[in-house]
Amino acid sequence: MKKISDKYNEACIKVFDMLKLLSNGTAKYRDIIELFTNYDNNETAAANVILNKYLNTLKIFGINISKTKNIYYLQNSFFSINLDENDAKALCMLKASKDYLTSPKQQEFFDKFLRSIEMRLTKESKELLEFKDKELSNINSEEYLNKYRNIISKCETCCFENQKLELCFIQENKDYKVMCSPREITFKNGKAYLSVFNHLSRQVFEVAIDTITSMKQMPVISKGNEVSVTVVYKIGNALAKSYCLKEWETCDGKPDENGWLTIINHNEDFDELLKRLLRYGSNCVVLSPKNFRESMITAIDNALKNYE
Repeated sequence: MKKISDKYNEACIKVFDMLKLLSNGTAKYRDIIELFTNYDNNETAAANVILNKYLNTLKIFGINISKTKNIYYLQNSFFSINLDENDAKALCMLKASKDYLTSPKQQEFFDKFLRSIEMRLTKESKELLEFKDKELSNINSEEYLNKYRNIISKCETCCFENQKLELCFIQENKDYKVMCSPREITFKNGKAYLSVFNHLSRQVFEVAIDTITSMKQMPVISKGNEVSVTVVYKIGNALAKSYCLKEWETCDGKPDENGWLTIINHNEDFDELLKRLLRYGSNCVVLSPKNFRESMITAIDNALKNYE
């Protein structure tokens, strides 16, 4: 076996020393360049050339480092963390809490802490975090939160206690009363929503918090085996190849011989699912249930009337 030279060993140590400096996400230029200025008594100009070679070497191995002014930033770590939807939601809420810190120094340390987490996330986790960030950013209105803070808190309690609800709300200028089981609070489009399971229709749907007129807990615990109506649809062409399954979806494997991929959707709000599938156009066909197919047809017919 060929003996590894001392110079080769020293070069490897320099790489680890540089990564050690960057382990918290950032490092000052003078600290980085000092590693290479002292390397074989190099001048600063020569040290910069050597540094660029090291940076390119690390890039080949998937470690990206950028520089802004006199600070180097580690864009991704040597190991990756995968987040599920609950992890991403919790991290977004943690990021939002920064606004409650009054000290600039505290905010600075808080930013560094968050960055040390984000740079270690996988690409998929970063995309999920960005998606959740956008959801939560829509409810950053202090006025909205102050106005509905009490009812949001009450809804969260109902979800935790898992008792059946008699829920009254207004939708499209009509009053509704349903017996349902609370699922979770969601935030989107600048509003908070209570996700519930309707016992009569066997559907999960969302009720805007600001439309709720009354909410009465029943002395009955919701059953854990409540099964909602599932929607089965298929997608084709390029969409079938690139589609990323939602957390609440399953599929039957790979696209069939005609390029169609069959997907089973569980627990997604029917209105939200309808809007999403309509965007897929001719690349999507709803298979079941019948009432959802009819809703899809009605929505398409109403859209076509605009062109008559």
